[in-house]
Amino acid sequence: MANRDENLKKINAELEKLSDDELEKIAGGTVGETMSDKTFLKEHGLVSKFEQPFFKDHFPEDSGTIKEGWAKVGITCVTHPLDRNKYYFENKEISRDEAFKIVKEKFSKT
Repeated sequence: MANRDENLKKINAELEKLSDDELEKIAGGTVGETMSDKTFLKEHGLVSKFEQPFFKDHFPEDSGTIKEGWAKVGITCVTHPLDRNKYYFENKEISRDEAFKIVKEKFSKT
């Protein structure tokens, strides 16, 4: 029988195979949304820290890393472990899709 760490590695490996759109469908809001943001930002060279195998245990630390990544493109992200994240650009609230679009326009995928 596989232990917890082995199971988490398998789950994370499968999540890495999913596109951002696929992750959005299963992740929804909350911690899953922030985890998906982290993957997206890493793919665009805006986040380098990505070692933790189980994101939920590292939410405060990873949340700060994600906020720093968004800030590199002028987006303020307010992360929530139990609700959808909020995104702001040029002092105006924008949707998550709009935030992703801004990153895609400014940074090619690595």
